[in-house]
Order: sequence, then structure tokens, then C-alpha cells
Amino acid sequence: MEGARGRPWKWHRLAHVCWKWRQVISMSPRRLGLRILCGHGAPIEGILGTWPTLPLVVEFHHDASQGSKPMPKDIILALHHPDRLSKIDLQVTSSMTGPIVETMRRPCLALESIRIKVTDTMGPSILVRSSFLGGSAPHLKVVELNGLSFPFPEIRRALLSTDLVELRLLKIPNAVYFSPDDFVTTLSTLNRLELLMLGFHSPASSPPSCTTRPPLKRITLRHLKFFKFHGASEYLEEFVARIDLPALRTVIINLFNQVFFEIPQISRFICGLPVFTPESPAWVSVTHSAESVRFYLAQDSDARVYCLLTTSCRQLDWQMFFVTQISSQLSPLLSSVHLLTIQKGDGFPTGEDVDSTQWLELFQPFTHVTKLRVFGQLVPGVIQALANEEMAPGLVFPELTSLHLEGYRDSPSNSGESC
Repeated sequence: MEGARGRPWKWHRLAHVCWKWRQVISMSPRRLGLRILCGHGAPIEGILGTWPTLPLVVEFHHDASQGSKPMPKDIILALHHPDRLSKIDLQVTSSMTGPIVETMRRPCLALESIRIKVTDTMGPSILVRSSFLGGSAPHLKVVELNGLSFPFPEIRRALLSTDLVELRLLKIPNAVYFSPDDFVTTLSTLNRLELLMLGFHSPASSPPSCTTRPPLKRITLRHLKFFKFHGASEYLEEFVARIDLPALRTVIINLFNQVFFEIPQISRFICGLPVFTPESPAWVSVTHSAESVRFYLAQDSDARVYCLLTTSCRQLDWQMFFVTQISSQLSPLLSSVHLLTIQKGDGFPTGEDVDSTQWLELFQPFTHVTKLRVFGQLVPGVIQALANEEMAPGLVFPELTSLHLEGYRDSPSNSGESC
């Protein structure tokens, strides 16, 4: 049973207060929501025998600084009781996955949540060629597989009879690729889903070249509030073409790097989200340390509701090319933006510039911006573009009334004052 802030309630201490309290706990363990927490360093063999019917919560997060070690014996012992498992939360190395895979082949009829993250796989996920939860986990609410991949038909079979609320399938390798159509078909049965995260390992995990086919039936996930995707734009194009998410409040899209992005369906999907208003601000952020560029659209400055599009590339001009493509295809939505922020993270080598033409192309969709904020080393490039004598007055930011520049240092001695 959980106490304040989700911390385990040490109910067993109450059982030692007096005989009457022990009787209450012994006679009503299910009603009280009692669980046995199985974590590293806590001997549980005797406890399992003393409370033979209580559900088990198995939690273990491996400390990467300790190197690769075998799975602790107490965790293995708990996993050998699949009929009692209520929650599994494991962060492990690849060498520890053997006992986990063995458990996940069996039905776990009491299981409500399973989160497994393999931390040391730099390549694709670890492949498991067996059934997932024996195809039966009727009480399952949360699934997260990060670095551990099962064949999708096996996962789908286990999900069909659940009331799933959160689904995270991450680092999916090509060997267990599943099509957008198959995935949408599976989601159509998950009427209570609130969070969805889907991530592929390689750009090869994309649909074949588009062929003429009749339009497929759309589905609606009425309760989905959070959606995150990492993969090829072609895959997401087919996915969002078949799905409606009226309650969606957070969208995070990380696309594999490619030269051109043709995303008409994604653009239509984002522009159709009902949570954004004309007052929604937009951010463009380039960050060398993360090798990514971010296009960020929020409902308000508190960012309680937002849409984030990113890709990974090192060169600033390529990052700007990505953002320009995105902004041009989102022009129906961006034309109403009033506040635009452009910022550049730490770590970029000085002297890396963007051609003025690229800036002007990026600015074109923002026809109603009244306030522009520019931070860091991007200030000179933006100013040069806005002051370009060849530009006809009024074509870029015709309604601009406020320009805020901050953080630029043109030499080591310059403090970079804002204006």
C-alpha cells in the first residue's frame, strides 16, 4: 500500500502493535491494498511464506557505476511468483535480463504495471522470441518496454483484454517492426489509453513506398493526453492519418534526420489540435550538446500544453533547414503566433553562421508576430537578416512592435547586455 507521495506504507509495523490490529490486517489484506515490496537488499523469502496471498511489487534500479552484475537473488525469487506479481519496475543491464524474460513468458493475472529499461544497449533492443505475459494480463494498466523487444503479435495478444492507461514501446528494432495499420488496429481496443510513447531504433523502420489503396477507417482515442514519437516521418504520416486525439495536450515528435520532410498529414494533425490559440507562443532552439534542433509551440508561457518537434544534426545551417521546412508546412497555425523566441544553446563553436536568406525563409509564416526575442550567438545573424537592404519593407514581421536581444557576446570582454 502506498502512503504519502507514493512512498510505500510500512503496514507490517502495525501488525506488531497488538493482537487486534494484527487480526484486522490479516483478515483484510486485499481491502487495505497491502503489497509486499521486493527490492534489492531486502530479504523476502520468509515474508513470502508468511503472507502467501499478498501481491508483490518488484522494484530494482541498477547503479550503472557498479558495472555489470547478476540480478540480485531476492529479485529473482520474487519474479518466480508470476501469479502474485502486481507491479514490476526494473532498470537493469542486458546481462540481468534472463530471469526477467523467463517471467514474462508466463501469464501474470494480477499484474497491473510493468516497466523495464535496459540501460547498456547502445544498439537496438534485446530481442525476445517468446510470448509476452503468456498472452494474458487482464489487469494491466501500464506497459513500458525500453531496450527489450517482443514480437508485436505477442504484445498485441496480451493487450487485447486490458484496460491499458499507459503504453511505452521504445528502441524498437527492425526485426520486430510493425506497420502503422497494425498498430492503429491494436490501439482501437485500448479505450482508456491516456499516454502513448512509440520509438524506433533505425530509420529503416518505416513503411514501404506509398502505394494506391482505399482509405482506411479512422479511430478515436478520446482519453489520450500525451503522445511521443521517435522514428521516420513516413511512419508517423501514416499513423496520424488514421487517428483522432481530441483530448491531446502534449505532443513530442523526434524525427530521424533526413534531407527533406514532406509531412502534410503531420502538419494537418498538429494544426487541428484544439488546444492552441492565437496567443500561443513559439520557440526555435538549436543545441549543439544534444545534437538537435527543436521547434516548440506552447499554449502559453507556462508550457502546460505544448507541441515539440525535433531532429538530430550537428551543423547549424542544416538545423535551420529542418526548422524552415517544419515552419513552412505549419504555416496555417504559425500565421497567428504573436510571440516568437529564437535561442541557441551552449557549445556551438563561434563563427558558425546562417545565411540571411535562411532566416528570412524561416520568418515568412509568422505574419502576425508582434514580439520577437533572440538569445545568445544567434543575435547578429537575425539582426543582419532583418536589416538586409534587398528585403522589401513589411514582408517579414509586418506587425512587429517589440524586439528583445539578449546574451550575445562579440568578444571575451563583452558582458553581453540585453536591449
